[in-house]
Amino acid sequence: MPTPPDILTYYERLAPTYDVDRFQNSYGRHIHAQETRILREFLPASGQVLDLGCGTGRFLDLATAGTDPSPAMLQQARIRYPAHDLRPMPTQDLPFKPGTFDAAFSMHVFMHLNLARIQALLQELHRVVRPGGHIIVDAPSLSRRRLTRTQPSGWHGATALDSGHLSGLAGPGWRLVSDQGILTLPVHRFPDWLRTPLLPADEALSKGPLRRLSSYRIYKFQRLM
Repeated sequence: MPTPPDILTYYERLAPTYDVDRFQNSYGRHIHAQETRILREFLPASGQVLDLGCGTGRFLDLATAGTDPSPAMLQQARIRYPAHDLRPMPTQDLPFKPGTFDAAFSMHVFMHLNLARIQALLQELHRVVRPGGHIIVDAPSLSRRRLTRTQPSGWHGATALDSGHLSGLAGPGWRLVSDQGILTLPVHRFPDWLRTPLLPADEALSKGPLRRLSSYRIYKFQRLM
């Protein structure tokens, strides 16, 4: 499951300013608040947790270990979380023993990968997560893209999935437990001052039936065998 060179180059270049540029503005804070709340709801209260594609460490306060293919992003994460077990992501097997983790999560990763790479990662997560453990993964909503007729340009965020597609890729070793949406409202079209007040409404919509039309969906799977 190698990382294509253009993706790696992109994130290597962004690493020093990634957190400031992406998440220290009203839109980024809106996304971060929703993602953090859902991860806290879906993850266990304790245990060993892997952040797959940890980047600069935005969610490492919710994990005990992390891995990322970008040396520059991983360097930033090590500065922020020097006590964490942070390892480079190799081109094949994840660098952890079978059954190491009680849970794992991967945010903003699958959207950059083709279906074969996603399936390979799900198989590796099945290996490193103990039976009965959980994974939390996200992807752009295919239903939303069909509704808005969005056509991604290039590899960035090109892969969109819905629950059926992702369950099929995961295979019989995983069972879909729950899912929630992110950005059901077109927050990017609202002025800065209105985005924070809209957060409760956006979260409520993203939990209900309209979540299939949110921009992104976050899925929780349980390992069955």
